[in-house]
Amino acid sequence: MIVALMMGRAGSRGLKNKNLIKIKGKRLFEYPLIASIKSNIIDKIYVTTDCKVIKRVSKKYKAEIIHRPKYLCESKALGEKVYEHGYYEIKKRLGKRVKIEFVVLLMANSPTINTNIIRKGINFLRRNKKFDSAVSTSIYNMWSPLRARKLNKDGSLKPFVPFK
Repeated sequence: MIVALMMGRAGSRGLKNKNLIKIKGKRLFEYPLIASIKSNIIDKIYVTTDCKVIKRVSKKYKAEIIHRPKYLCESKALGEKVYEHGYYEIKKRLGKRVKIEFVVLLMANSPTINTNIIRKGINFLRRNKKFDSAVSTSIYNMWSPLRARKLNKDGSLKPFVPFK
C-alpha cells in the first residue's frame, strides 16, 4: 500500500494563513491533495493538521484526518516529529496486516508538486532498492550552503557541506 501524508498547520510565521491562500480558485494545500489523487498510485491520503478549514476541505478529497497535537503545531515543532506522529497514527489505523510500501510526504505549502513528481519518485525507489527515500528538489540560488546538494550519477544527493 502507498499512502500520502500531508502536513499543514493553521499558523504561519512568515505569511499569515499561507496554507489557506487561494491560487487559481484552490487553496494552497489543495494542490498536493489533487496531485496525490491524480497520480493513481496512492491508495490512501492522510492529512495531519490542527486547522479546521484544512480538515473540512481535505475530507472532500477523501483524505483521512489525523488530529495534530498542540505541541506539534508550534513554529518550533520539527517536521520530523510531525511526520513521525502521523506515520505511527497511520500504522495504528491500518493495523498490522497492512504493509506500507511507501509514504509520500506532502507539504501543504507546496502547490508545485504534481503527479509526475510523485510517480517518478516511487518508480525510482522501486527500481533502486538501495535507496530508502526520494525527495523533490528545485534549483534555487538563494539557499544556504548547508542546504545545497550535488546530484550524483546514481541519482543520490550529496551535501556540499558534510553533516556531523
